[in-house]
Amino acid sequence: MRIISIANQKGGVAKTTTAINLGTCLADFGKKVLLIDMDPQGHTTIGLGIEPNELERTMLNVMEPVRSPNKLNMEDVAIKIEKFSNGNLYLAPSNIDFASAEYKLIDQIGREDFLNNGIQNCQIRFDYIIIDCPPSLGILTINALKASYEVIIPMQPHYFALRGIEEFMETIKIVHQNLHHYLDIYVLVTIADTRSNIAKEVIEETRNYFKERVFKTIIRKNIALVEASSQGVPIIYYRPKSHGAEDYIELAEEVISFEKEKISARIYQDNRL
Repeated sequence: MRIISIANQKGGVAKTTTAINLGTCLADFGKKVLLIDMDPQGHTTIGLGIEPNELERTMLNVMEPVRSPNKLNMEDVAIKIEKFSNGNLYLAPSNIDFASAEYKLIDQIGREDFLNNGIQNCQIRFDYIIIDCPPSLGILTINALKASYEVIIPMQPHYFALRGIEEFMETIKIVHQNLHHYLDIYVLVTIADTRSNIAKEVIEETRNYFKERVFKTIIRKNIALVEASSQGVPIIYYRPKSHGAEDYIELAEEVISFEKEKISARIYQDNRL
């Protein structure tokens, strides 16, 4: 099982778009995928055509303290998305009530592990778990990073984008040093106008800085991606011949190509612990 957080403290960099469309493409390739919406805004939930305010069971139930009467297991919260990807796609949804989780976790022992515990105790086994993080560096994001083996950092190719990633890397360093948890880090260039000289310069600078940690795939700026999100439909079902669909299919193929490497690395990491 590969657990991947999509994270960046900066908003508007296509975190949710990437979570939804990468997850859907992986599921379309026959992988069993769980999308976890860790953002109280519920954008991943909305992006799959589900109305958050009508939900009775959400990620808030998973993140409740053990003795809470509202505590539920991940499989009790996960919704099977039947209309996409032959039923291989599941969603653990969120809504605005999830904002209270930050306060509920403040005085809890082991508060960084609530999500990890929920994932590890889940009775449904997934090939991939994709976690959409909120645009902040609070306890919900820390939970997501602690539960993950990998993190994908989406970034727009604008000036100062690298500085924002450097700030996020400090959070990952804290997770590594203080929580003794190692993460493989990858950078994904998103919403890119590949004809722009500025974009080309920033992409080149990003590749020089992060080397092989930058995906070969670039998610091009594409209005169809915006339209698909507003309709609650993944891009490969909304407009399958668009640049957006092509790019996310390519990204999913690139992520899958890492599988043997990740399995070997995970065995090595587990043996070290």
